[in-house]
Amino acid sequence: MPLPLRIAHATMAVLFALSALLQFNDPNPLAWIVIYLLAAGATGFAVIKRWPCAQIMGGIVLVAALISEIPYLTNQAWQTPFGDLTQEWTMTSEAIVDGREFYALIWIISWMILVVVSARRAQKQVAPAGA
Repeated sequence: MPLPLRIAHATMAVLFALSALLQFNDPNPLAWIVIYLLAAGATGFAVIKRWPCAQIMGGIVLVAALISEIPYLTNQAWQTPFGDLTQEWTMTSEAIVDGREFYALIWIISWMILVVVSARRAQKQVAPAGA
């Protein structure tokens, strides 16, 4: 795995872990803490070159995030203007909460795809010839 990608994974692992810490004021903190910590773990495994662990954990988080995204898609959470989502720290309405959670899951899904794909490619590169 190229060094810039390892640095990006390391940065995201830290950001996912910090995101878990910020969830204690959320109406449903446990679910978000778990998904952010699992995302941090999957990304961390990619950083330390534990390819099978990164693939498996990243895949689990990816599937969980995709399933979790369904209610936000049916509620059309993407229609909340992005400026409204970042205007205040407080959760002023259910639409703001849903919009923020929708985009958080999009970010997790995107990064878990990158983790799984990069771990798979790296694992293939280190596999012995003929394996």
